[in-house]
Amino acid sequence: MAKQNNLNPCEAFQREGIEWNRLVVHRKDTSGTEQIVGHSQVRKDGIEKVTGSAKYGADINFPGQLYGALARSPHPHAKILNIKTDRARAVPGVRAIITGKDYPVPYGQFISDQPIIALDKVRYQGEAVAGIAADTEAAAREAVSLVEVEYELLPVVNTLEDSMKNETLLHEDWNQYDCSNVCFPVQGTNIGDQFHLKKGDTDKGFAEADLVVESKFRCGQLQHTLIETHTATAIANPITQEIQVWTPNQSPFGVRGLMAKIFGVPAEKVRLTMTHIGGGFGGKYEAKCEPIAIALSLKAGGRPVKLTFDRHEEFEATVCRSTVQYYIKTGVKKDGTITAQQITGYWDAGAYVTTNPRVDYNAGFAVNGPYKISNAQVDTYVYMTNRTLGTAYRGFGVTEAATLHEHQMDIIARKLHMDPLQLRLHNCLHDGDTGITGERITTCAVDECLRAAAENIDWDQHPDRWTDKDGNLCGKGIACFNKLTGTPSTTSCIVKMNENGSLYIWSASREMGQGVTTTMPQFAAESLHMDLDKISVAPVDTTMTPYDKTTTSSRSTFHSGNAILEACEDIKRQLCALAGIHWKCDKEDVTYTDEGFIQRISDPAQRIHINEVGKSGIMHEQLPVIAIGRYGTSDIFDPPPVEGRQSSRPTIMWMIGAQAAIVKVNPITGRVQVTKMGAAHDIGKAINPTGCLQQIEGAIVMGLGHALMEEMIYEDGNLRNGNMVDYKVPTFMDSDVETKITLVENGHPTGPFGVKGIGEPGLVPTAAAIASALSHACNTDFDSLPIKAEHILFRKEVAD
Repeated sequence: MAKQNNLNPCEAFQREGIEWNRLVVHRKDTSGTEQIVGHSQVRKDGIEKVTGSAKYGADINFPGQLYGALARSPHPHAKILNIKTDRARAVPGVRAIITGKDYPVPYGQFISDQPIIALDKVRYQGEAVAGIAADTEAAAREAVSLVEVEYELLPVVNTLEDSMKNETLLHEDWNQYDCSNVCFPVQGTNIGDQFHLKKGDTDKGFAEADLVVESKFRCGQLQHTLIETHTATAIANPITQEIQVWTPNQSPFGVRGLMAKIFGVPAEKVRLTMTHIGGGFGGKYEAKCEPIAIALSLKAGGRPVKLTFDRHEEFEATVCRSTVQYYIKTGVKKDGTITAQQITGYWDAGAYVTTNPRVDYNAGFAVNGPYKISNAQVDTYVYMTNRTLGTAYRGFGVTEAATLHEHQMDIIARKLHMDPLQLRLHNCLHDGDTGITGERITTCAVDECLRAAAENIDWDQHPDRWTDKDGNLCGKGIACFNKLTGTPSTTSCIVKMNENGSLYIWSASREMGQGVTTTMPQFAAESLHMDLDKISVAPVDTTMTPYDKTTTSSRSTFHSGNAILEACEDIKRQLCALAGIHWKCDKEDVTYTDEGFIQRISDPAQRIHINEVGKSGIMHEQLPVIAIGRYGTSDIFDPPPVEGRQSSRPTIMWMIGAQAAIVKVNPITGRVQVTKMGAAHDIGKAINPTGCLQQIEGAIVMGLGHALMEEMIYEDGNLRNGNMVDYKVPTFMDSDVETKITLVENGHPTGPFGVKGIGEPGLVPTAAAIASALSHACNTDFDSLPIKAEHILFRKEVAD
């Protein structure tokens, strides 16, 4: 059993009288030699953010800057017959107007089905039909209100069920679009993508079962509700074709490639300068404001154009988490052993495909859960509707998948009269087992995470449901998951030593709250035995920053860490060569010690500590000390075939964890209070334990909203609650949850210092655990999220 240690996340907070929830680390026995890695550090981006000096997207301003605004369709589905802009053009201060005909080249991450501005028809309420740049924001917004559009209304595809009839097609001809080899639309239907996994023989597995259980689960449509709305400022020179954009995007190089394609320029002509991100969670993975700001700047003769969405636009016309409807059938033996599982799912992608193929893919590999299943079949489909665009959302579909398989496990446990925890422990994967793709599983701590999460809420001291002294209905629940990361992918970095001996890291891994601008310097400091405060991370700019695929999929610490460690080894070699020149000896006579000394082997008294290099003179009038590091996973990746998706290595790492919840419900009002949460996540190695704690705590509050509050409500393609009054999200008042978190350090063999990922995993099992506890408390099977008071008050109880 792993050793259990209590950690003090940050003594500074205790000195100020602030108490952290208890954090426990299950740390494998190691030599414990790390001085920086594995120890809590103050965030390097903390001071500028809490003092208000950090520059976000909307803080960018230039002399002579214009302001963009968009005329948007009030209809969810309609042909555009005519657009008149005469009245808009007459508004004082208007400098540029664009429509879909000005820039007709469509774009998209996986299939190029989306225009910058609607061209022939609109496919969702709020889709842009014209863009205007003016001297002031007020003038721009006045002008767009005067744009006159003649529409021919079309039938509205409002729901998944409507879409599946294929009576009204949002995209009449999928073949007209440039489509990647990882997107699979079906011509003549509303299907924009599909995923199929098959392992073993499900018919045989069901025949061997003593019990077959069928159920369904639906997760509603969610808004990212980012504190910072989408924004971009562009300067695009129509003569030189040089384009520069300032934006808080998660994928600088992906967006650069798309912009080069849209505007027909070489990639080197497009420069993205990244600002701080005021919330991402996948909502800033794709291009939104960037192409429109560029188009307006080109139309305005190269003047700077800033485009910033307001909150209503954010709800109506950016991106969201897709609705999904799942159906599941599971065969089990009397002892709880799973013999077969069949799953069918339908995603509501909204009007354009966007990132849904990757959501469908990731969820498809996770929807069976971290369980031993010899016979399995998964068939999922992405359908188009006249709603705002579904995209990546923290977890890329795995959160929704977890709610399905954990709901099913609870039903099975009840029917078999088994403890829900014991059923999971009986079926969960261990090292050496075969996963859902046929992969031999390694570094797998599902069992340990389940046990730790359960212990963190005193699982054994409570029945599944009970009534407290105040008459509240109480229940406990538990959920676990597994999640892959994007594979193959590549991250590169540049590490440079400045003339004063400080270190600069160039990396395109974006800081958006997960702490990467602190963990990257930790890796370098640990490798070089250098003071952490001498290391900083450069702002991201595609002109100078080396390539990184994207900051998504909880991959940044793993990939950037490996790249930085490689670069630091080269830094050591270069410093030894410079010391040899300085001491007039062969470089082979110089070594870099485990204590951070550059030391002469033949004369150990001659040595310089890494922290004193700037004062030593060895860099004076010499070659610059600069190193490149790269880490990629193409060499280990076994591409899962489209048919069956069986693979010996579909991902570089699996992220695993579990959470348990206790809830109480007022039986008169239906009000729910989550009283206790226990979390346990296999993070491989806690590089910055306080950062891990913060990720999981924030995710728990976020998941609470998904379980109980958040849902975008549409009627006939019209969004009814697109504002922060009617769309409910958790606030500080909802965060009063007793929380205990366990970090399981089950090191990954190729992760830097054994690290895995934690950015998304903290959210994945939260809603599933709360739904499980609520179903137990109310003696029912809630089969959709969110679970609101009306669902509780009008529930149908199940027989014991």
